[in-house]
Amino acid sequence: MLIIAGALWWHGQGIKAFALRRVRQYCQEHDLQLLDESLVLKRLWLARGADGLLKVRRRYGFEFTSTGEFRYRGAVVILGYQVDAMDLDSHHLV
Repeated sequence: MLIIAGALWWHGQGIKAFALRRVRQYCQEHDLQLLDESLVLKRLWLARGADGLLKVRRRYGFEFTSTGEFRYRGAVVILGYQVDAMDLDSHHLV
């Protein structure tokens, strides 16, 4: 049982690292700065992918800034190893 829990944790860390890479890439493409270089798991649930298979959908929260002055919140939803959604608070543009 402990081995299964460890394997699930390890797999979850891999998906979190994937999500962090995608958020960094998104921020870079949109001239935003990811703050604290971290994601926080907000929600975890099962959903069907485009292929009809049951997968784990994860929602991670993060903070970013557009001007360096204010902090804003964002979220990325990951389904399997794909970005399902990227939601950002309204923010000032540079």
